[in-house]
Amino acid sequence: MGVSILLADDHALIALGIRKILESMPDYELVGHMQNGREVILYLEKENQVDVLVLDLNMPIMDGMQLLSYLNRKYPELKTMVLSGHHTKSTMEICRNLGANGFVGKDACFKAFQEAIEVISEGGEYFQPVTTEKNIQNGQRNCLYQKLRLEYSLSDRETEIIQLILNQIETKQIAEKLNLSPLTIKTHRKNIFNKLKVHNLAGLLGLIKEHPGL
Repeated sequence: MGVSILLADDHALIALGIRKILESMPDYELVGHMQNGREVILYLEKENQVDVLVLDLNMPIMDGMQLLSYLNRKYPELKTMVLSGHHTKSTMEICRNLGANGFVGKDACFKAFQEAIEVISEGGEYFQPVTTEKNIQNGQRNCLYQKLRLEYSLSDRETEIIQLILNQIETKQIAEKLNLSPLTIKTHRKNIFNKLKVHNLAGLLGLIKEHPGL
């Protein structure tokens, strides 16, 4: 057997489409189709061999982001690719921070999906760019960070720092990038977490996952 692929998506049509694509790739095999994150965990706990997990974000019982967080802790060697209809820069950023090796929109062409599977299975990363100008330039109103800024009364500087935090940039590097002292960044970070009522990066990721803008 070549590269084993496990799919986690609660849509039968998507699973059928993925199966058809993989049939055209001789070195890849779909070994299972799970309906939710909990089924994936049960499958892995039986020591079934999986090289790449392709998962949706919106699933019942245990969604994709919850699953990514769990897998990053328990099965860090498992390669994961998100296949989602919500293809935005902020969503990809969050998935990357949760340990995903790649992200492809459900509106992607077959070639993009195939390329992503090949790159990820070989140990690389593949995050499909958001190419539509509408998604990039749809105004500050449709930007996740701006929604957070408005809802939680964040300053522009605090909003900027949130983006850097989510990119996993350390305090020292943030300070250098913004020409501020590390102490000032630590103060901003504390104020941001207080406003958002979270204690750390995990709490921030959880808040964004539950945010209506996602």
